[in-house]
Formats: sequence, C-alpha cells, structure tokens
Amino acid sequence: MGRIRYGLWWLDQATAGVRAWPGSAAAGAAAAGRELRWATVLSARVALARIDAARPEPWNDGKLLAFVAVVAACALAVALVLGLGIARWAMTASDSLPFAAAGAVAVGLVLLVLTYLVFASRRSGR
Repeated sequence: MGRIRYGLWWLDQATAGVRAWPGSAAAGAAAAGRELRWATVLSARVALARIDAARPEPWNDGKLLAFVAVVAACALAVALVLGLGIARWAMTASDSLPFAAAGAVAVGLVLLVLTYLVFASRRSGR
C-alpha cells in the first residue's frame, strides 16, 4: 500500500509542471498583453509630447518663398514622373504601375507635411 501511495505522490510531483502549464501560459500571455498595452500607451504619450514640443515658429517671407519654391520644384518632378508612369500604363506597359503608385505615395507624403506645417504653426493660445 505504501508503494502505491509513493507512486501516486511521485506521479503527482512529476506532472505538476505539465498540469500547471496552461494556467501559467495564460497568465504569461495576459502579463505580456498588459506590458504591450502599457508600452503602446507610453510610446503614444512620448510621440505626442515630442510633436507638441517640435512646434515650428512662423517663418519670415524669405524662408516661406524658398520653401514654396522647393515644394513647387519637387511637385513638378513628381508630376513629370507621374505623367510618364500613367502614360506608359495607359499604353498597357506591364512595368509602369509602380511608377504611378510611387508617385501617389509621394504626393500623399508631401500633403501630410504641408498639412502639419499649416496646422502646427497656429498659436496655442487661440
């Protein structure tokens, strides 16, 4: 009888880790989820603080004119590449779609930067 009890006790001890694994895995996953959520919240707060701290000052007329000239030159280059890409695509060339897609992404990025400059230069007191 003692050997059976010892065998059952030994089996219980040997399988304790395996029996506790699903609960510990769920607890570990929950802890990892909490850590990821907390890291995401902290990253968002830091990003917002940095964006707010990097608020640009209004430019004088010379800087604004130079910036608009550079944007116009870049827009002309992007329009040229887009025009060539779309023209080749209209001629059913198989390799012209990436040109049009890259141009669309470039235009979107330029619009995002310009939108940020317009709205970030507002005074915070108003």
